[in-house]
Amino acid sequence: MFEEEVKTQIPGAYFGSRDRLTTPLEEISSSSSAIFQDSLALSSDGYESDISTKVPLLSGWSWKAITWSWWSILQMFTAMLGIAGNSLVIIVLFTRRELSRSTDTLIGALAAADLLASVFMIPLPLPVTVPSSVLGQLYCKVVYTSMFLWVSFDASIFTLTAIAVERYIAVAYPFHFKHLLTRKRVITVIVANWILGFMVESFLFNVAKVVKSSNNCASVFSSKDVQMLIGTILFLMLFVIPALLSLTMQAMTAHALHRQSLVFRKEGNQEGGSNPSARHLAARKRVLQMLFIVVLVFIVCWAPSQCVYFVFNLGLLPDSYWYSPLNNALVVLSFGNSCANPIIYTVRYPEFRTAIGELFSAKKGKSRAPLFSERTEGKPVKSVESVDA
Repeated sequence: MFEEEVKTQIPGAYFGSRDRLTTPLEEISSSSSAIFQDSLALSSDGYESDISTKVPLLSGWSWKAITWSWWSILQMFTAMLGIAGNSLVIIVLFTRRELSRSTDTLIGALAAADLLASVFMIPLPLPVTVPSSVLGQLYCKVVYTSMFLWVSFDASIFTLTAIAVERYIAVAYPFHFKHLLTRKRVITVIVANWILGFMVESFLFNVAKVVKSSNNCASVFSSKDVQMLIGTILFLMLFVIPALLSLTMQAMTAHALHRQSLVFRKEGNQEGGSNPSARHLAARKRVLQMLFIVVLVFIVCWAPSQCVYFVFNLGLLPDSYWYSPLNNALVVLSFGNSCANPIIYTVRYPEFRTAIGELFSAKKGKSRAPLFSERTEGKPVKSVESVDA
């Protein structure tokens, strides 16, 4: 039985890619399948752009100039803000690397992933024609699909989930925390997040290619069922599971902190003074509250586009949605998550503001203590279970 080929837009991710934000309309032509091709461009007001914007560079290659529409400008602004903010987070954490704990290391990894995503988010000129050569095929599979951008996003999402799990272990199992989350294991988790990100996006190598008849990039799926399957897997792995797991870990951590705070408050009253462990719990609560906001912002930024693209991959939205202003707005909102975390740290975490001040201060005696982990982490406070016993 002849298997029908479906040549269509790359699904799922969100897959308004970086290029898609500055590439508007593509011709749809097929007999029994849809072939989306980059041959026409729309200006910000919806009219066809001048063909003279094509710039021939090499044999078989021609390019379109970047059209600075409102979404392209927002995309560039978001990228610059993400590069500046996440670079600052990395520098601050690097100055305290000698005494860093698992939370600091994971937040540094999160900032690194968001930094790379911000770099790959910068709009690039788009090809009008691409030669059917090894270089052309590689361009379609890697650059046109913005593979490294999405891998960076995936690593950021997985790292954020790992932070939620790490905080729960630190609070619920304080006596075992130091042995469970060694530096080597934390680094292994970070590397595994990136490997998993590449595995999730590896399907791009199979579906993205040069269409010889038109000499431009397209995404070819063997059937609509395959597209629906890939879209569903991406929706679950990159949004549903991370969001639910992060929220669950946050709730369980908050519950464990609440139980411990009740115990230490009782002990403090009996001893007629404040318990040092209660102060450590207060510090952990500040970090937990800040990370909860980080998770909520992630959900707010990614939920609209992920849900809509999931519906699109199920074939419940018309192809014209892909080029609508609403799609561009939702993609820019998703990109905004990469620059949000440094702002959250600055607003919600006084220790981070102090660290920034020390970074630009010429005074001696700057703190080198862990930033997002209390100084005594690894020296467990008394657990609720031991008190109950």
